[in-house]
Order: sequence, then structure tokens, then C-alpha cells
Amino acid sequence: MSHSDAIDSEGANAAGSDFKRALGYVAAPAVISAARIVTPLTTRGVHIAWFDVWNSTLDQALDALPAFPGCDRDLYRELTQPTSVRKRHALATENGQPTALISLRRRRRYWEPVAYQALSGVIAPASSPAALGRALHALGVEVRIEAGLDKSVVDLNPRSYWSPDNYRIDLQGDYQARWSRNHRKNVRKACQRCDEFMRLRVDDVGDLEWCCAQWGRVWESNDAGETVAAEDRLRFWRAFMKRQTADGPTQFHTLALLDGDRRTAGTVLMCQAGIVLGQCIVRDPEYDSFWVGVRIMEGSIEWAASAGHRHFDLGSGQDYKQSWGEPVAGRYGAIFRPRAVSALYRLGLL
Repeated sequence: MSHSDAIDSEGANAAGSDFKRALGYVAAPAVISAARIVTPLTTRGVHIAWFDVWNSTLDQALDALPAFPGCDRDLYRELTQPTSVRKRHALATENGQPTALISLRRRRRYWEPVAYQALSGVIAPASSPAALGRALHALGVEVRIEAGLDKSVVDLNPRSYWSPDNYRIDLQGDYQARWSRNHRKNVRKACQRCDEFMRLRVDDVGDLEWCCAQWGRVWESNDAGETVAAEDRLRFWRAFMKRQTADGPTQFHTLALLDGDRRTAGTVLMCQAGIVLGQCIVRDPEYDSFWVGVRIMEGSIEWAASAGHRHFDLGSGQDYKQSWGEPVAGRYGAIFRPRAVSALYRLGLL
């Protein structure tokens, strides 16, 4: 399936008639409500029970399902707690036994797993990948995971999936030699400007809070709505960093660039199986003339290399990433939605 089927038809709505917009306003909620009711009835063998608030029933189900590698159940529970953004929890059972527990956060007109933007590669706890796929199809609502999944998501038969170019730095090779001459020059200039009066700091809890708050401020006006994850990010990462050990399979670290005691840029990094993922990369715009964004990137990459990691993943999107890394495939996004809701997108009613 192509990514084109997955994209909102906002452009079509903007160019469409007033009649179509009015029709969408009336018809879309009715179709979405009907899909929520009908879809579970047509999914054989899977029963979905919805909960608006986390409770002891969900606790017991979570304890019965496998934990994620490197993230125990108590840490995962941090993502299920209430925030200012609406959440719902779907418990899937088959033959009376829990098979998946899908906690969702509301974003625009759809839902996303609570782990999205906080724990890369995770959708929800399930007894098996096949059980997770069956549960996602039985929900009757639209669920999107924009990025961070591996190719195994294709086996879950999503309505749509895509694999954009992601950018990766090979830390075991001469990665600087792969940078363009202009980029190497800009990196040197950024280091010279910043290092005259700034310093790098690793793993200060206050830096984590500053990075999350700064990320929220930078992106709060963006119509993509990604900042619905801001509260979950801070709560989860803070809990994770308090409990992680040096030999744990998954770790989170922060780097901050400081002018005295003032933070000018920072990163939150997820480290797993020799790969460092830049989860949150921020800067103070008042220091843009010193190129603090370039300096914190260079510092994060150097830290990852010195710690013995093999790759630094930058993710997809945003042109600046092309200057740092090489394009690689293998990271996916996916959408699960009922057929009726897909029809609304194709008709330009959503």
C-alpha cells in the first residue's frame, strides 16, 4: 500500500466546495461512530472492552502480558497515567484471556499509542504480534504510528504503511569524511563559537525537564499536534532514567550545552543495541547566532561514538539531517483504520 492512502486530505478539503465541507462535518462523525460499533462485531474471536480510566482490571491484564525488553511493566504504566490529553485503554481478549492492551492518546482526529514519541518501536503490550494485529483491527478507530517501527509492522496488515528515508551516522567509520566540505566547515565554526564560553553537561535531571519543555514550546503552534506527547515524554523518561542501570538493554541520556548556568541547547537520547536515537533535539532561539543547534548535534554524536555505540539515528524529515547522516531504509510508519473511515479520507470528507 502506498503512503498516499495514509495522508489526511486537508488539501482536498481546502480546495473542495463548501458543500463537501458541510457534508464532511455532518457525515464524518456518524461514519466514525458506526465504524466503532460495527468493526468489533465483524472481527471474529476478538472482544474489545474500552476504559476511559486505568484501573485494577487493566493492571491485571498488563501483568498477564509480556513486558517489553528493557522496559518493565511499572515503567510502562507511567505512560498510561492521565495527562491533559484524552486517553482511552482497549483491552482485547480471546477465549476470555487478555491478548493485547492498547492504550491510546488522542491526537487531532485520530489516536496514537501512548508509547509513541517516548519509547521508539513500541505499539502496545500483546501476547504475540499476531494477537496485536487482530486487536488493532478490532478497535474500530483510527490508530496512527507515524514513525519508529521496524518492518515487522507490515505483518500486522495495516491499512497503510510507508518507509521514508531515515538518516543514520556510522559511528565506527570515518563519518566526518562523509560530510560535505561546507558542513565540516560549519561544524568547526559552531564548535569554535560555542566552546569559547559554553560547556557540555551529561545526564542532569533538570536538563531533561528543560529539553521536554523547550520541545513543547517550539512545536506547540505546529498543526501536526505532536506535542500531545509532551507530558508523557517527561513523566516516562524521568522515571526511566531514575531506574536504569549501566548494563540495561535500553537507556536514556541527556546532553545540555550551557552558557554559565543557562541552557542553550539540549538532546534526549535513547540508546539500545548499539544504536543511539535522537529523540528530542532542542535549542534556545536566542542563541541561534552561535549555532548552538549544530554544536549540540556534534556533541551528541561525539558522545555516542566515545560510548562505543555503532550508529546514531537521526530519524526522518527535516532537511538538516541530510547534512549529518546517510539515508537508510527499514523504519516504518503505519495506520490502522476501518474501511469506512478510509473512504471518508478518499472522498475528501476528513
